[in-house]
Amino acid sequence: FIALEIPENVQRDVYLLNENIPSDSARIKWVKKENIHLTLLFLGEIVEDALPQIKESISTVAGKHNSFSMSLQNIGVFPNFRRPRVIWVGVSPESKDSIVNIEGDLANALTFLRLDTRKGFTPHITFGRIKSVYNSTSLKMSIESISFNTELFPVKEITLFKSVLKPDGAVYTPISKFPLQPIN
Repeated sequence: FIALEIPENVQRDVYLLNENIPSDSARIKWVKKENIHLTLLFLGEIVEDALPQIKESISTVAGKHNSFSMSLQNIGVFPNFRRPRVIWVGVSPESKDSIVNIEGDLANALTFLRLDTRKGFTPHITFGRIKSVYNSTSLKMSIESISFNTELFPVKEITLFKSVLKPDGAVYTPISKFPLQPIN
């Protein structure tokens, strides 16, 4: 997958949000702190032969976009509170356009992979996956009561990750990093 990495201090702040959601409201699998990131594009299973072309495409896209500052704010669920599956943190409106533009250019540059990008893209960071809901009212109230905002942090590169599923969860390993254009 292709993603924006999040600084460790922000990963920690996002991870600690789970302390605000009562465990008796739902069975939730929390994302490991070190795995918290913002996915730009999920690639699925990739054959080794395609990697050079993928890297070249990402590099070209990264070279067309400036570095930018991002902050995180708000918490919600996908698809909705009637059928919650994912708990997410959103990005500030000021950073949304940069992220959406990069994602769109990546999707266009990687059309040869025939990715399913029909769903539309909402920049967010997943920090919990809801397995089952015990008390939907409690879950909704606890999530809606959380006020969350981070300081601005710089986004200077796009990262291509390898994901390996292990019995104790996924392990994400950076394969390559692609610098965005510096802001003078």
